[in-house]
Amino acid sequence: MLTLISAAATWGILRGSVFFNKQLISQPSDMNLVRLWNLQDYSAILSLTSETLEKNPMDPYSLLFSGFAGYHKAVSQISAEEVNFFLNSSIIHLRKALIIEDIPKKEIIYYILGKAYLLKGRYYADLAVFYLNEALSLGYENADTYEFLGEAYSYLGDFEKSIVHYEKALDMFQSDRLYLKIAEDCFRNGLYNKSAEYYKILISETRDESLKKKGLFQLGKLYYDIKNLKMARDTFSELTELDPTVAEAHFLLGETYHMLGEPAEARSEWLRTVRIDPEHRGARLRLYK
Repeated sequence: MLTLISAAATWGILRGSVFFNKQLISQPSDMNLVRLWNLQDYSAILSLTSETLEKNPMDPYSLLFSGFAGYHKAVSQISAEEVNFFLNSSIIHLRKALIIEDIPKKEIIYYILGKAYLLKGRYYADLAVFYLNEALSLGYENADTYEFLGEAYSYLGDFEKSIVHYEKALDMFQSDRLYLKIAEDCFRNGLYNKSAEYYKILISETRDESLKKKGLFQLGKLYYDIKNLKMARDTFSELTELDPTVAEAHFLLGETYHMLGEPAEARSEWLRTVRIDPEHRGARLRLYK
């Protein structure tokens, strides 16, 4: 991520130090923006840049600060409406900045635009791919660039590219989230053995019990779907021991026992399912048809 003390220095070199110093004298808000950025006071930055942009809608310094601050404001919001408001503002200002000839930090503008479009959802994934790749083409490679590209390609249904980029992200840093994403996209791409490997890594490495349960459920479902019934039985059994309240795990364990020719065990699991979820349609059909 751009550090604005460094950005201010770079900006000074690009404008020419004398010109830059004159700008700081005539526009003291520039130095205020650097100070506010270091304080992570994005609301104040947006307020100051809004005043400047009302007078000069194409002021490059204000467009950059407003675009970057808007993105950071967006990711800290809770409501979808506020997230979209700040993302849209960020995108507008950064795309305006790209119109300016010789705008500095273009690679970081592309990077933030790519992330902003991805946060807007799957319908903007193509734009996320475009801008993130533009950032890479200019030599800007951040730690999460490949993860965001992997997610964008996943939204687009290009699971081969999503897996490639997720694995590049793994080369830079390991995380439970990445193991889960790769496992899911490998499954969608029909790479079942590879998917199972990543689910197993997630299950063994994570300290987050909810992620472990999710990994166990999806690994069990993978084995169930490809008819590896013994592995499905063992995986669902491990999950129900870890958390006996997961109704769907008991149901699928019952289905697995049924296909393995063990009706008593199957019925026992279906009964556990309806005790947890009395309205579970699949279990009720099995028990009462």
